[in-house]
Amino acid sequence: LDMDPSGLVIFARSRAAMTRLHESFRGRTETKKSYEALVLGKLDIDAWLDSACVAVGGEECGSQLPLTSENIGGGQIDLPLQRDHRHPPFMRVATPESSLEAKKAVKDLNTAGFRKLVAKKPKSSTTQFIILSHELWKDHPVTRVELIPITGRTHQLRVHLAALGHPILGDPCYGWCGEAHPNGGFTDQVILEASPTCASFDLRKMAEESVGRECRTLCLHAKKISIRHPISGQEMTFEAPPSF
Repeated sequence: LDMDPSGLVIFARSRAAMTRLHESFRGRTETKKSYEALVLGKLDIDAWLDSACVAVGGEECGSQLPLTSENIGGGQIDLPLQRDHRHPPFMRVATPESSLEAKKAVKDLNTAGFRKLVAKKPKSSTTQFIILSHELWKDHPVTRVELIPITGRTHQLRVHLAALGHPILGDPCYGWCGEAHPNGGFTDQVILEASPTCASFDLRKMAEESVGRECRTLCLHAKKISIRHPISGQEMTFEAPPSF
């Protein structure tokens, strides 16, 4: 768990348990995690599908995740991530241009630690999301989503949502005027052209001002985790509701 999100944390009580838990999380075969978040704007899967249909010439399109009584759609984000050479040690979506720039930047970095971080190759990254509801937070439109990280890259959920044009509410790094590159590394123009439901920049600014007034922390919460007990092998599930 990063420093900014809230939620469940597992502590091992012995070296043997810690070793087994590390193996489970690395293999991602015996563990399941889900997060809940509030993202800025109205993330509408139908608008994305309509946009995709136009892009492919009106051919039949369908949602990746089926609708149920508990959600209003969802999908999957597949965007590779890399260290941001302009804002180390933060992350960004990897593009051919950013990868080339990173290689050049490594030569000019004076700190060995940053050189090692930036020199790492981009890694494939996948996040599934389920839209739970559209709401208002302090009169600002937001979308409540469940996030399921298929891979476990640093800041993966935060960068992926920012790259959709819907940064997580209260994100001090990837939100409005954050420490990292906005939009997951994409330019404002690219985001406006690529995201049919992109949260407006006015909304981002006003929501950030409300976050400051309310002392609201990042609205990203580790809500549910399922593991096998490191010693007995018993399946265990833990849940904790978010405060937002």
